[in-house]
Amino acid sequence: MNRFRQASLLIAILLCLSSVPAFADTDFADGTFNLAHYSSTAVYGSGASVTTTQCPGCGDPGDGLKIVADYPTGIGANASGYVNNTFSYDPETQGDILSITASVDKDLTTTFAANSSSPFGNTFRPLIEQDGNYYLAAIPGPSLSSGTTTGYNLISQSGLVAADFLEFDFATDTFGTANPNFDGDPMLFGLAQLGSLDVTSGRAGVIAEYDNLNLDLVTAPVATPEPSSLLFLVLGLAGLLAISRKKLAFNNDIA
Repeated sequence: MNRFRQASLLIAILLCLSSVPAFADTDFADGTFNLAHYSSTAVYGSGASVTTTQCPGCGDPGDGLKIVADYPTGIGANASGYVNNTFSYDPETQGDILSITASVDKDLTTTFAANSSSPFGNTFRPLIEQDGNYYLAAIPGPSLSSGTTTGYNLISQSGLVAADFLEFDFATDTFGTANPNFDGDPMLFGLAQLGSLDVTSGRAGVIAEYDNLNLDLVTAPVATPEPSSLLFLVLGLAGLLAISRKKLAFNNDIA
């Protein structure tokens, strides 16, 4: 292998090594739930009404997000989503999302006493908005199997991938089969609260309080040459130019 090809191979190897993306974390956290930073999706309510407030002093600790669903007699259902507009992530410019670790502090309270034979479910649903569509994951928390409140519990899961988030239509309260594109268009994040209840008589209320929402995005940044890589390139090109000139002069000498 002549010197010209050796230098070319060396430069190619150096550039490849320098442009390998390193894994990184991008963190979104909210411990106040200032509703001025959120937009609410279309709220679904069939036989149920929903009110949402930023609740001073009901967080863990401090302010929290308080969602109250009121169910009259009969079968009722509700669905509401909350999208934070202060944080976005663009995989096309910031790097593909490899996985997400999601966590939140949640307190679930009811106006009726649950029992162990029919516990009340308690789920944390991290939300992604992408291209005007909504996608929800489901992370189970401690169910309400006795009494009227769970108290605050940390509900979390790591290693969430795109397939864990299913498209959800808030206008119809239905899930689809589509998933977000973790290497596609920009994303916004938040959470959703879904619920359903069959009230045999009177009225029933369900209160979900949230605090300390955290989404940790494990990402692979877009590969870009480091300044040192550019220096290698310049030096390599200079070396190639010197070699080619020397070879040309040698050829001229033996002509």
